[in-house]
Amino acid sequence: SAFGNTTLGGYGVAYFKRIDGEKDEFDAYRLVLFVGHTFNDKVRFSSELEIEHAYVKDNTSGTATSGYVALEQLFLEYQYLPKHRVAAGQLLVPVGILNETHEPDTFYGTFRAPVEREIIPSTWFETGLMASGEIVSGLSYDAMLSSGLKNDGSKAIKEGRQRGSKADGSDLAYTARIKYTGISGFEWGATWHHQTDMSQGSPKVANQNLDADLLETHIAVKKDIFGLRALYAKWDVNKAALVAADTKYAEQEGWYIEPSIKVLPNLGIFARYSEWDNTAADSVSSNWQEASLGLSFWLDERAVVKADLQRRDDPDGSKIDKNGFNVGIGFSF
Repeated sequence: SAFGNTTLGGYGVAYFKRIDGEKDEFDAYRLVLFVGHTFNDKVRFSSELEIEHAYVKDNTSGTATSGYVALEQLFLEYQYLPKHRVAAGQLLVPVGILNETHEPDTFYGTFRAPVEREIIPSTWFETGLMASGEIVSGLSYDAMLSSGLKNDGSKAIKEGRQRGSKADGSDLAYTARIKYTGISGFEWGATWHHQTDMSQGSPKVANQNLDADLLETHIAVKKDIFGLRALYAKWDVNKAALVAADTKYAEQEGWYIEPSIKVLPNLGIFARYSEWDNTAADSVSSNWQEASLGLSFWLDERAVVKADLQRRDDPDGSKIDKNGFNVGIGFSF
């Protein structure tokens, strides 16, 4: 909705899931509200405020609370040339298929693809500066200088997100992406993300920085009633510099492929196969595998009902495989 030069929008998700080894769960999962303002033909402001899991309470007692509030985006953008712009503030990292476009009516599955949650990790935002533009028709670039992750190498990469809250800036992060969309219905993208010291200045082994690199590439295709998404992402962390950490976390990688078909204009069916490993640097089997099959029914172009079956295999057999189903609703406006 637009009010003069100010725009309001948002999206939301609610679900029910029944997965082996977990309690049956209902959740008003996510509500995101967007406010934007266009100051003139070159300057605009954008923001997103997210509430997760419906309820947030005072946590001074130290007890766990599932509720969560975050400012996902808060930036000013200046278009200094017709096809080139620069933005500063809280920004989404330009990586993957879902990190920047993650409204629930735009993707299949009640939940986002696990590789884009566990490896990339979506939704990933940092505070900094980003230049974007078009090199030639259909070929674009993004270059970002920002706050980075803070992780000592003893856990999954996603646990190092600082979420823009007094983020430790001892070491910055550098992100570069190129994306090709010059063919109708086709997208190819590749991102390189680098941190010189992901430990943000913590004690080091042999005075080495905990440097880390993420490489990601993907394709997304829409042709008539058919669709296809495929993505690969891999982290490499300086194994020799891990401090009091298990070096199995020095490599973390994953991939998935997702074909889909619109059997009716408002009904689509998808299948997705995913593999990911947050502890890939050792010889122990730790590779998660998930197969999903489901459908999306669009009540409107931007309002959807979803259902999917999942089969997720525990890599070492020590836990219950996470098999079951998910159903949910989603919308954006």
